[in-house]
Amino acid sequence: MKGEIDMNIAYYLTALLILSSMALPASCQEQISLTINVHEEALDGPLLSEVLITGSDGTGNEFAGVTDSDGVAVISGTPGTWQFSFQKDGYDDLNLQYDATQTEETAAYLEKSSCAEQVALAVYVLEGSLDGPILPDVQITGQDGDGNEFSGTTNSTGVAIISGILGTWQFAFQKAGYDSLYLQYNATQSEEAAAYLEKAD
Repeated sequence: MKGEIDMNIAYYLTALLILSSMALPASCQEQISLTINVHEEALDGPLLSEVLITGSDGTGNEFAGVTDSDGVAVISGTPGTWQFSFQKDGYDDLNLQYDATQTEETAAYLEKSSCAEQVALAVYVLEGSLDGPILPDVQITGQDGDGNEFSGTTNSTGVAIISGILGTWQFAFQKAGYDSLYLQYNATQSEEAAAYLEKAD
């Protein structure tokens, strides 16, 4: 009788141990971290900040992160096949799977969107004020809303046509004998714009 009781106790203890091991919380599962570098156009291209990274880890837990100013985000989760989605304005979305088995560093790249809207500005440059005489041969340089560099020179009628992707444009105007002018312009559509240079002291 005592032997039967001991065997029953042993059986129940074994069952409890099995159930306990099955009920381990998710927090006890192995965690790994991926340091993800996101580049532009190629794996050796410049790093991209403010890329939104979402997805799920090896057990289906969702995650989210954003690349910092160095183009890096650290994502943690459980090992297995991870699902990723990378998104940034002006770039094509990227969706991929990655077999994450250990803590490591990895990389991906985004391509610029081919459907980014182009606009053209007819930029007039005048002397002294916006109703002053036109200024030919003014060198205009800067960047469009996507960071692409541009350059142009005003013609004999004081105008230069500058094309690029809409957004906040950076401008620099330079001409010998005049103070250089630096400004930002919110280019949202193709249109005419104007600026003026003042004679250097």
